[in-house]
Formats: sequence, C-alpha cells, structure tokens
Amino acid sequence: MPVITQTPAIELTKDDGLFRVATARGALLARNVVIATGDQNRQVRPPGSADLPIAIHQVDSSAYRIAADLENGAVLVVGSGQSGGQIAEDLALAGRTVLLATSRNGRWVRHHRGGNTLNWLTLSGFFDVPRRELVLPSGKLQARALAGATHTISLQSLSARGVVLLGRFRGVENGSLIFGDELDDNIRFADEASANAKRLIDEYIERAGLDAPPAEDDPAEMVEPRLPDPPIRSIDWNASRVRSVVWCTGLTGDFSWVRLPGALDAAGQPVHEDGVGAIPGLFFAGLDFGSTRKSGTIPAIAEEAARLVNRLVGQA
Repeated sequence: MPVITQTPAIELTKDDGLFRVATARGALLARNVVIATGDQNRQVRPPGSADLPIAIHQVDSSAYRIAADLENGAVLVVGSGQSGGQIAEDLALAGRTVLLATSRNGRWVRHHRGGNTLNWLTLSGFFDVPRRELVLPSGKLQARALAGATHTISLQSLSARGVVLLGRFRGVENGSLIFGDELDDNIRFADEASANAKRLIDEYIERAGLDAPPAEDDPAEMVEPRLPDPPIRSIDWNASRVRSVVWCTGLTGDFSWVRLPGALDAAGQPVHEDGVGAIPGLFFAGLDFGSTRKSGTIPAIAEEAARLVNRLVGQA
C-alpha cells in the first residue's frame, strides 16, 4: 500500500461525489474515506480549569511522565479513572503530597481466580456488550473502570499511601478549590463494580466448566479507607501549597478538520453506527465504545477492521 508519512490531513470535504482530503502536499481524492484517528486525541478539562491561579501549573494526564517534572509542592489529581488512579499512586510513591478529586468510576482487580481479570472479562463476553446497552439515561457512557497496570489500585489503597481523597472537583471560589460531597458514594460505586465484575467471572467459570482456583482476597480491597474527618469541601490552594494540577478528566476526538455537513454531531463527534458514518462512503475506526464495550481497545482492532473492510468491499 502507498503510505504517505509526515503529512497531516488539513481538511476533509466532498465535491462531485468524491471526498477531497487536503494536505500540505496536495489533495487526495477518494470514493471512500476511513478516519482511523480514534476519538481519544484531545484532552478534556472542566470549565473550572480556566479559573485556577496562574501560579498553579496545569498538566493533562496525556502529558504526565514523572513526578519530578511537576512543580515542588502538593499535587491535585482530578479524576480517579485509570490515569488518575495510576498517576496518584506514582506521585505518592515518589514522596509527593497528593490530593485526589475522585469521580464515579468502577474498579477491577488485576487478578481473579488465577487469571488476569481483563482476560476473564474478554472470554466471558463482558466486552462484547453493544454500545446501545451501555448508554446512560443522560446520553453519556460510563467511564472505564480503574485498573492498575500490574496490581490492583483502589481508592482505599491510595488513601493508605497517604493520598488525600476528596469529592468531585467543583471549581474555584474566592481563592479556594471547591469539592463536592460524593466521596463516600464514589468509593461505594467502585466497590460494587469490582464485586459485580468478579461475580461475572465466577459465573463464566462455572458455566464453562473450568477448573480455576478459588478466589483470594486482594490486599488493595481489604485495606480500610483513610478519609479526612471532617470531609474536605474547600482548600486554600496557597496555604496548602498546591502547585500542580494533573487533569485526568478524559479525552475526546478532534474532528475539526472534517468539513462535511451531517458527519459530526453538535459536540463535533462522529455520527455513525458501528463505525459506518452518516455520509455514504465515510467510515470511522478505533472509536471508544464505537460498537461495543471492547471498542477503542487493542483487542477490538482486528475484528472491527475486518468488519469495516467488508462494508467497503460490499459497496465498491
């Protein structure tokens, strides 16, 4: 296949029945276009981020590398999904003072019944649940669960490492960082999600007649949470020496270069069904939750690519 490197797509339009991809090296014309950028290439920050004092260094989770890169002082991590949990733990292990503004995220243990939890969930069909069954009444999708890279991370285990747990970040008022009262609910939600995932795995093992070892307690789930008493609702950023904020508040896709009426919704995201765009000949690959819970992860690539190719060939 002819591969053109170092050539960003500047604009996608359509004229006389053909798609036109404008690049710095000229335009490309095609009857079909597959946009395979995914939709996780632009960090999302809450509106309150713009109100933080200029003295506080702000960095997105996608740009975080090591604790030493951040300013001296306390660090506020906002969001307790995979990035938030792992970064908070990394900072705590580096000896930093860490405050974690939690969010409504589930949790998965790293191992269960002698196997990797993600493998068990894949085998059980958990990741094959269609997108339409995952959409919440609000129209949004539940954020992915917190899972450590090599071991289980829980809000409880983070608190045992000295991480100060807070409710959801609400913004800035009169020089103070404001937090909600959801902490207890967020801990309970994560506990329930973990228990549900383990139950699904147990049911699959029994249904498949597999000889798997019995479940063992995970240390990260057995530790008691160490919660601020009384709960913290506001923090004077200056007095607390908070000098850095790491935003772990999700990502979205940058499709601003797609200039096709009807191709994107009001939020600038693809209008599609299982990767097939609303405009004939337009396809999207690698979208998070694009078709199923598995979409947007490495295990989904092969099967979803094959499905899109079959659609392309069928209309060629």
